[in-house]
Order: sequence, then structure tokens, then C-alpha cells
Amino acid sequence: MNAKLIALLLTAGCATYSDQSLRMRNLVSNGNPQEALGILDDSQVAHSKSDEVLFRMERGMLHYLNGDYEKAAKDWEKSYYRSEELYTVSLSKTAASVIVSENMTDYEGEDHERVMVPVFSALSFFSTGQLNAALVEIRRAYNLITKLKLDSDAGRPRIDGFPFLISGLLYEAGRNWDAAIIEYRKALKFYRKAEWSRKDGISGLTADSLWRIAEFRNRKDVIEELAEYQFSRPNDSLQTKLESGEVIVLIESGQSPVKVPRDFPVDLGDTVVNIAFPEYQAITNADSETEIRCNNAKCSSTSMATDVGAVARRSLEHRRIKDFAKMTARLIIKEQSRRAAKKHLGEIGGLAVMLAGLATERADTRSWTLLPENIQIARISVPANKPVKIEVSCSNPIGQTAWEVKLPAGKKQLLRVRTMH
Repeated sequence: MNAKLIALLLTAGCATYSDQSLRMRNLVSNGNPQEALGILDDSQVAHSKSDEVLFRMERGMLHYLNGDYEKAAKDWEKSYYRSEELYTVSLSKTAASVIVSENMTDYEGEDHERVMVPVFSALSFFSTGQLNAALVEIRRAYNLITKLKLDSDAGRPRIDGFPFLISGLLYEAGRNWDAAIIEYRKALKFYRKAEWSRKDGISGLTADSLWRIAEFRNRKDVIEELAEYQFSRPNDSLQTKLESGEVIVLIESGQSPVKVPRDFPVDLGDTVVNIAFPEYQAITNADSETEIRCNNAKCSSTSMATDVGAVARRSLEHRRIKDFAKMTARLIIKEQSRRAAKKHLGEIGGLAVMLAGLATERADTRSWTLLPENIQIARISVPANKPVKIEVSCSNPIGQTAWEVKLPAGKKQLLRVRTMH
């Protein structure tokens, strides 16, 4: 039996995490997140210390989809602190990591996943009206953005404006106008750099939110800045909005792309070796706009507030570039070991070392597979103290898509819907 055939047999039975999580995701797609929770709790990641961060990410999302926001927040808090602990440890073990493949290490989460943990926690608290707790989570997201330098790439930062938009909404809901101005300005800064953002979409929604408060606070500098960016004054003022209630509709649409293995050939001069690294593969093509009806008539459409798939791909590509030298060094060490074994132990020895290397040199396909593909948002003013029926028109939703709301003047309520298609 030749070496290539042995290697093929060795790797054929190695299912990726994306494969392992497929049943769980299918159950969620069919509207059974509670059953999916049982599958996750019995899975390999549930009993692996190295996968605790990933397990808590996925489990928190299943609780979130079930409407168990308190349980979701607890799982995400454990994921956050474990990820922070692993990040600190990894900084002190950079040299040792050269000889250890990523799929054999503790999973601390991709950069965008780590940020989305406190962002989704904030949405959990926002959904139940706990604004202060939500703001604590958003500040954690800020700390991660700064620590990981996700906003430092002037051309294509590895985040968009979504965390700052949610923060602005939270401060506005708490009537902290000056803080809301700061957050909306940050959000607009990043949305203006996003290829998919449009002035008649999320950039416009953010600019309108900022303009109203800036006008209310007599911040002429902010208004002049918005005019310079060619945004126009919104049709309504903040004072008018405060005389009404407001419904904020959030659509978490589709499924985030999942990681699949990919080999990158590297020429070492007298031989070519492959670097095993994952890439993201899209599994849904979700809508980026959703119609909303108020009392049976169309009253708004959502705008895409974050393209999770695009952020994920940018985050992974940044890591690939950063880690390429380390991975190449690891393969050089393994190739030198193979040659030494072949020289001293013959073909069988060289083959054994090669197979050992193949067994440990596989692309790490672990990822937070239950994230949505994109998140959309709409802001809808409703008459104060009058019942209004809100309906979201989307296919294959998980959970509720229609509500009757009755809000006092100035009150905001977050309504959220998840689809998997």
C-alpha cells in the first residue's frame, strides 16, 4: 500500500466540525432549537475542554432562539471569560505554538465571533428592557475591538458599525443624548467604509438617528459633518419621535458561512508541501431586506445592519496572512523530521512520520455555526398608548413574527426574528 493511499484512508473518516454540527443546524432550520439543544449537549464539543468556548457560543444561541435570554447570557458570559483567558495564555506561548496545529489547540474563537458574543448578550438584555446590563455587554465588545485592533485597518476594518449602532440605540433609549451622538458617529464611520452599505439603507438610518439628536442638542458641528457627507435632514425631529412609541425590529437572517478545509501549496525548493487552513463557504443566500406591516399595511422595510458573512471572511483572511509564516515553519520542521526518519529508519520510518504529521496537520474548521448570515434593522414609530399589530414578512421564521404592541410616548421596544434561510 503506497503512502498516498494510506494517507487517504487515514483522513477519510475525519469529519469536520461543520459536518458534525449539521444535524443541529438542520433541527434549528426546521424550527426545533430545543431538540437541537439536546443534540449539542450530547456532542463531542460538550465534553471537550478545548472546545468550551465554542460549546458556550452555540449553546447560548440555542437558548437565545428559544427565548431563554437569561440562560443565553450566562452561557455567553462563560464563553467570553474563557476566551479572554485563552487569549492571554496564547500571547505567552507564541513560540511553542509553531509546532502545534490549530486543530489541536483550545478554540478561543475567531475575532468576529468573540465580538459578537457580548453583542448578542446585549441584544438579550435589550429584548427584556435591561438597558444598563445591555450597555455593560456592549462595553465588553468595545474592549475586544480595541484589544484585537479590529478597527485599525484604515481601508477595510474587520468590523462594521453594528456594535456602535446598538450602543447608540441603547443610549438613546436611556436618553443619554451626548453618548448616543458619539456612538452613532462611530457607527456611521464604519458603515461608510462597508461596500454593502447604502445611503438609502443602514448609512441613511444611522445618519437620520444622528441628525435628530444633534439638532436636538444644537450640535451644529455634527450637522455640518453630515451635510458634508451629503446626508439630508430627516423628515421628522427627535421631539416628534419622543411623542410616539418606537418599535425596533431586528431580523437575524440566514446562516453564517461555515469553515471547510483547504490546502495552500508551499514550494520548499526541492519539494512542495500543503498548508492546511480553512476557508468560509456560504450555505445560505439570505435576503438583506424584509417587509414590515403595521395594522395590515406595509409601514417599513429593514436595512442590513451587519453582513456577518463578510466580516467572518475578512477576519479569517487576516488571520491566514498573520499565521502563514508560523504554519510554514511548522511544515518545514515536519518535513525535516520525515527526511531524518527516512534516512535513519528507511521508507517505513519516513512513512510513519509523514502519517503522524498528516494526522495532526488538518485545517481547523471549528466555528460558531449558529450565527446568522446577516442582521437587519428597522425603526418604526407607533402612536403612543394605542395598540398596533406588527408583522414581519419572512420565510421559514423560528418563533414569533407578529406582535401587538402598546407603548407609551418615548418608549422603545426591541422585537427580533430569526430565519435560517
